[in-house]
Amino acid sequence: MDLRHLRAFTAVAESRSFSKAARQLRLSQPPLSRHIRQLEDEVGVQLFIRNTSGVELTREGALLLEKARSVLGEASSFLELAGRARSGVASTLRVGMARGLCEAVNRIRVRLADRAPDVSIEGTDMPSFRQYEALRHRTLDLGVLRHVSDDPGVECEQLFEERFVAVVSEHSPLARRRSVRLKQLAEEPLLLHDREYAALAFDKILQLYSAAGVTPNVVTLHAEPGEQASMLAVASGDGICLALRSQLTRSYVTVNGVVAVPLDEPDAGLQVQVAWRRGEASHAVLEFLRSVRDVFPPVGTGALKGSSLQSV
Repeated sequence: MDLRHLRAFTAVAESRSFSKAARQLRLSQPPLSRHIRQLEDEVGVQLFIRNTSGVELTREGALLLEKARSVLGEASSFLELAGRARSGVASTLRVGMARGLCEAVNRIRVRLADRAPDVSIEGTDMPSFRQYEALRHRTLDLGVLRHVSDDPGVECEQLFEERFVAVVSEHSPLARRRSVRLKQLAEEPLLLHDREYAALAFDKILQLYSAAGVTPNVVTLHAEPGEQASMLAVASGDGICLALRSQLTRSYVTVNGVVAVPLDEPDAGLQVQVAWRRGEASHAVLEFLRSVRDVFPPVGTGALKGSSLQSV
């Protein structure tokens, strides 16, 4: 169906005159009449009745008029959105979020709403180690995650650091400490999730124990780290776990009966970063990155290798 036919139909119906409709559409009457005839042939009904005062809609024409207006309105909205998308002014960004990083993304979203109100965010819960792959396959536009290994197709920038905490039962003597060392945790059963759930945190935890000269008393927990099942086990006194926390974020759910005690060990932290495809030119993505810089000013020497956000 040709949209020109629908425009001709609505113009004639609203003006009740072929001559007025032709002037409105900047057409001569023969092509206008041809559009109406072609539309009538296509839908199989007569749309107008001519009389001495002009034209009147038939019953079928009146029935189809509102639908024609609706189709034209949708077409106009489609073309407007397409124009904005072509220039990058309007877009929905797919943003991956590792566990517990929603508040950081939300702060960026609020700033983005001021900078670029036509850009919206669609968040996706996704482990850090899967986000680079999603960026490469273009199922994500940006990722907010805990730092993973370098990827030549991805650029990244540090936002802030999370520090490890020991999550213990409130009944444990450790719960009353201001901080704790790994040597003080040596005898505590360490609830450690399967590596496939969060390889980065898994490896980092074992590195911290090794650096402290402590062999962890590992109890494998078949549950996602930081989620309800693991927190219930801690509250029950079945062991402790190591999790991440910052002023904005935490990698675990809070439940009654558990206490998070800061871990006092060198390098006991992980960097939270924003990641995007190298060479990204999308206006919407660049506005998101500018909003990131507004909310989390660059940390200078702490920026991650390969980052070019400073030039965005």
